[in-house]
Amino acid sequence: MRIFLDTEFTELTRDAQLISIGLAAENGDWFYAELTDYDSTFINPWVKENVLTLLTGPKLSNAQYVHTKPYMACRGDIVDVSRALRRWLARFGEKNSVHIWADVLAWDWVLFCHVFNGAFFIPEQVFWIPFDLSTLLLTKGLDPNVTRETLGQVDLQVPKLKLAKHHALYDAWLEKVIFEGLGG
Repeated sequence: MRIFLDTEFTELTRDAQLISIGLAAENGDWFYAELTDYDSTFINPWVKENVLTLLTGPKLSNAQYVHTKPYMACRGDIVDVSRALRRWLARFGEKNSVHIWADVLAWDWVLFCHVFNGAFFIPEQVFWIPFDLSTLLLTKGLDPNVTRETLGQVDLQVPKLKLAKHHALYDAWLEKVIFEGLGG
């Protein structure tokens, strides 16, 4: 199972802290979480303007399930999000059966692993080698620096979530659409 990952975080430094995480599975399932325990003093003006304005905030409760669509949205500290994400990933079966794809792994994969307290503690369903959409674009003869919206359009209606560019779930879903459009 391919699952497409995006994260939003406080800053582009080694001290980056996770603000939100979105995952879109190739079967249509998805996961979205907002963290409550990041240090807001590290947030730069760009993140304030382009990321924080898209957060749902208190409208999300911890471990909220909606049964009409196989998804989960939650809001909480890193421990709450780790538990919820482990439960969500458990539905995908056997050891190493989940392949994580991210647009640019340098940030997303590290922050994904941080949710589980490091790479050695990721759920057993997750294959330990992540995959990179930017590299795939390059191998297909496309500019990896291209604006992603030119490669795919997302039409995802999600109750209670304001989806737009730089919303972690929107960006994860866009990665999925682009991958599928490339014949992946």
